[in-house]
Parts: sequence; structure tokens; C-alpha cells
Amino acid sequence: MMYDIPTKRFGCKKCGAFLTRDQLSDLRYKQKAPVEDERRKRSRQQSDYLEWWLSGNKEQ
Repeated sequence: MMYDIPTKRFGCKKCGAFLTRDQLSDLRYKQKAPVEDERRKRSRQQSDYLEWWLSGNKEQ
């Protein structure tokens, strides 16, 4: 990434994106969100399993 001082924008040499600081921040947040959602999902599954295991209502 390179910063263009006159336009106050960041430019990507690979893809050609030309973004302001706010747009770049939003893009990074959007790319990060699915990873966090996956972590929350996995955590919820683990806590559901733990609750099931501790309840003692397992079929044998």
C-alpha cells in the first residue's frame, strides 16, 4: 500500500484499490468479522456440548 498525500488516499499496488482511511478501516473490519463469527459459533457449540454433558441426560 502506498499513501497519496494530495488526495489523502491509500492505493494498493496489487489490486488497484484507491481508498480513504475510513474506507480502508471499514474494509478491514468486514474481512475480520467472519473470523470472529466463526469463533463465536465454535464457542457456542462447545458451551452447548458442555451443558449437555453436565446435564446427565445422555442416551446410552
